[in-house]
Amino acid sequence: MKRKAKGLQRILKVRDTQKKLKEMALTKAGNHCAALEHNASRIRKLHIETLSDVEAVSADTLSARMELSGRLVDAERSIEASIETARQDFAHAERQNLAARTTYEGTEKLLQSNLRKARRAEMFKTDVRHNILYNIGNNRKKDHRDD
Repeated sequence: MKRKAKGLQRILKVRDTQKKLKEMALTKAGNHCAALEHNASRIRKLHIETLSDVEAVSADTLSARMELSGRLVDAERSIEASIETARQDFAHAERQNLAARTTYEGTEKLLQSNLRKARRAEMFKTDVRHNILYNIGNNRKKDHRDD
């Protein structure tokens, strides 16, 4: 039983490491998603700022603003697609994290159950009342008393 418990302890350590890796992956995915959303808001602000001052000194300046506005719209579309992908990755990381935690908790409960069983078995072995040789001797003494 001790060998089985030690094996489960090793498995529990592996599960703990897996759980920590999944938690780090979840944090990383969340940070990536937040960074992309921050960049998207910066692009929107810059686009609004570019369109707000319509005064143009020359045609070259107006042309440059229009080109910048077009590029910002393209960048906003691109970053929206990246945000959607990042959200999907975040949702996947959440599911993986939940699965790792569930597996860890199940392994931990199994280990605790096996340790309790081992303690009970050890207590049973050390308890004299359950010793067959002890009980045989006591039964003989009882038989002699009845005679």
